Amino acid sequence: MKNKVCVSALALMAVLGEGGMAFGQSVTDDVITITAGRAPGAQTGDRPVITLDSEALAASGLSDLGDALAFNPAIVGSEFNDDPGTQNDTSGTSSVNLRGLGLGATLVLVNGVRQTPSSVASDDGASFVDMNALVPDIAISRVEILKDGASPLHGSDAVAGVVNVITRDRFEGFQVQAEARGPDGFDGAGFTSILSAIAGTEMGAVHLTGAISYRDTDGVEGFETDFIPGTGLSALGQPGAYYILAPGGGFEVTTPSGGPQVILDRDCAAAGGQPLVLGADTAFGTPGYCRLDYGQFFSLIPDESRLNVYGALSGDWGDTRLTVRAAWADTQLTRGNSPSLPALSFPTIPVAHPGNYFGRELTWNGRPRGVNAGAARRSFDHDTLRFDAGLEHDFDALGRAWTGAATLAYSRNELEATITDHIGERLDAALNGFGGANCQPGASAGDQSAGCYWFNPFGSGVLVTDPSDPRYNDPALLDWMLGEDVRTSTSELASLDASMTTAALFALPAGDVSLTLGGQLRTESLEVDHGQTFNDDAFLFIVGGPDYAGERDVVSLFAESVIPLHERARLTLAARYEDLEAFSSTDPKVALAVDVTETLTLSASWSQSFRAPSLHQQVSATTTLQSLTIGNQSLFRPVRTVGSTALDPETSDSVTLSASWRKAGWSARVDAWRLEIEDLIVEESANAILAADFADDGLYNDPRVELSQAGDVVLVRANFVNAPSVEAQGVDFALAHDGVDLGRFGLINAGLDAVYTDEFTLFDPVLNTTIEAAGNRNFTNFARSLPQWRASARAGWINGPWSVNAQARFISSYDDDENGGAEIDSWTAYDLQAGWSDEVRGHVLTASLGALNVFDEAAPTVNTPLGYDTKVHDARGRVLYARISVQR
Repeated sequence: MKNKVCVSALALMAVLGEGGMAFGQSVTDDVITITAGRAPGAQTGDRPVITLDSEALAASGLSDLGDALAFNPAIVGSEFNDDPGTQNDTSGTSSVNLRGLGLGATLVLVNGVRQTPSSVASDDGASFVDMNALVPDIAISRVEILKDGASPLHGSDAVAGVVNVITRDRFEGFQVQAEARGPDGFDGAGFTSILSAIAGTEMGAVHLTGAISYRDTDGVEGFETDFIPGTGLSALGQPGAYYILAPGGGFEVTTPSGGPQVILDRDCAAAGGQPLVLGADTAFGTPGYCRLDYGQFFSLIPDESRLNVYGALSGDWGDTRLTVRAAWADTQLTRGNSPSLPALSFPTIPVAHPGNYFGRELTWNGRPRGVNAGAARRSFDHDTLRFDAGLEHDFDALGRAWTGAATLAYSRNELEATITDHIGERLDAALNGFGGANCQPGASAGDQSAGCYWFNPFGSGVLVTDPSDPRYNDPALLDWMLGEDVRTSTSELASLDASMTTAALFALPAGDVSLTLGGQLRTESLEVDHGQTFNDDAFLFIVGGPDYAGERDVVSLFAESVIPLHERARLTLAARYEDLEAFSSTDPKVALAVDVTETLTLSASWSQSFRAPSLHQQVSATTTLQSLTIGNQSLFRPVRTVGSTALDPETSDSVTLSASWRKAGWSARVDAWRLEIEDLIVEESANAILAADFADDGLYNDPRVELSQAGDVVLVRANFVNAPSVEAQGVDFALAHDGVDLGRFGLINAGLDAVYTDEFTLFDPVLNTTIEAAGNRNFTNFARSLPQWRASARAGWINGPWSVNAQARFISSYDDDENGGAEIDSWTAYDLQAGWSDEVRGHVLTASLGALNVFDEAAPTVNTPLGYDTKVHDARGRVLYARISVQR
């Protein structure tokens, strides 16, 4: 299988001639920018670049740039839906995962300038640039996606490729746009309003452009849907269940194997819990758990407001050009969480507790608050500032015409995120009758006159409402037990990029040889601070961890040349040396493009790329809450991961074979690609650690798995490691037509883009086995969901001021390794948009109405919290929208 795709693609290219036809990425006449190469001389069809212009983004009807990229067939496994189950501090962000190789394997640029990553990493430890924090969508001219290893051009992080967002810096006049959108299945919840504007003017040799957008979203909670309730059931609920301790040691009730048997609270159902009976009644009660449906408290769509501001000043003084840009983004978001988190300390309840009806000491399996408390809320405040200034100057030297360029850039991301959890020491005190902020030393348990109170975890604590009853839970006591951690994190990146380029270094018979020489200096930093309670590991469930910080300097030198071997053949050579203090890398690239005919270009490229460990992977010490498979249950448990300075960089070899064809308005492209990555940097999968540990002897005894006295998993420790290898290959297809003129019936255009991932073979260092990740959800290993086929087809019609755009988005079925290999169904969403645009009193008025997922195709069901795969599908159902803009 290893080379099957590449061989098949070569055979296809061999027969593809002037009369042939193949699918390929949409081809435009846009000049290839810094995204795909720095030296001039390459042609549009030479390189695997997708171009999405502002018109295409608007016609798609998708909400923003993050959504548009998430559903691009070449991008899979991004984080674009909010998911409390797999996103701890990254809510409110959107990321790009090109080829499914990880959020950190795609370099994101704005106008060719590297951006600071978010100050928080994903749950699997990947650093990424937040696509929501770049520029207002109205300020985007186009997005270029280079689907090829690009470290020789751009340095670390471009293993899978590059996404470059290019802005409308020379906009003239003004445009104001208003949009309303929302799903139609949640009785008005999920409504989003968007206001945006852009204006630009020429002032002599200087052009000034400014843009702003504001988005406000009313969230959708899990209980407002018909598919989320019941998807997240925790055995550790409220009121809970108990191991009953025998006076002489051991347990009063045991399982057939001799382990402790849990007994559910007799008031479980009456107090709002969901009983799970595990056997016949005993002298102490019914075996089982009192479960909590925490999924209903999660947000399908969070409450969110987002403000983006952008400005650009550009000047042209003959041989000298100056561009200064600034951007600021602020995202504020709140989302629902379970009412409280489980008590993973499994505390002991004394016999003397007024609510203890068992007459024995107990080990509690539960959480302090249940359904009656309602959802807890988490808040996130992301602030991102970006600034860059670029200078270009044309000059003559050594008998050649050169362009010198220098760009100074600075970007900074800050996040303040909150989470509430009970403080373990305070809960223990309250379970023993010494709870309360004013409990006096030496007082008796439950002596309220001395400020000492009992916390009652039993069902009676919910049912009793008489404050004089010692089983009553005083609201002030509940608040006192609860703590809040405020995480403040900051990442910064400063860079200086300088280069000099000539289009004619010297002449060959076939034409001039171009050359670009340059270098880059950059400095990166990361700092994360928590409160003292978190630093003391004092929280009941999230435990805690230390603050951490790191910084490093990077120096690089690069060169690129385009060499005309023949009037129809171009050779590109590039290389980059990059030094990141602890290690360095030299990465070459060789590419050849041949115009077989006037309409057909065949090309091939080989490159080596690398990705250095992110600062987060080197210095972090994080505790995240992850959905883990423990026994036959899916349970949330804390996973603690510590960074390592001993990590090696990832290295990769990338080969792409392409055919690009264009004739009479038709364009087609085939890209067969293969990547072989060594030393992939991954966070060990906590699920894999548990699976490997249990498979060994049916017990959890790996030192990385921490257990309670009763043998329950309470924490998993994972590390960042270099996995031995990943081999991935596939084929990209695309076909498009610029437009067929139907005369008085208008103009129609159409296109198709599809990606088939044939192989994604990885070696899991925890399971110590080779895994074929293509066509799998990969819940139990470090990869992400990888459906093998992703495709989108589009068609448009324009007649005078009227237009109609239709799109179909397809994702193939794939296996669910969390649930025994069950199949996750394929999913197809159909989108439709109707528009009108005409000049009215000197202004261009544009209006459009549309629907995403017109036929309300539900996201395929997955037996996991929230009930669907948040990295692949969209569970909002049919989304209706209306947009109007005025431009002069």
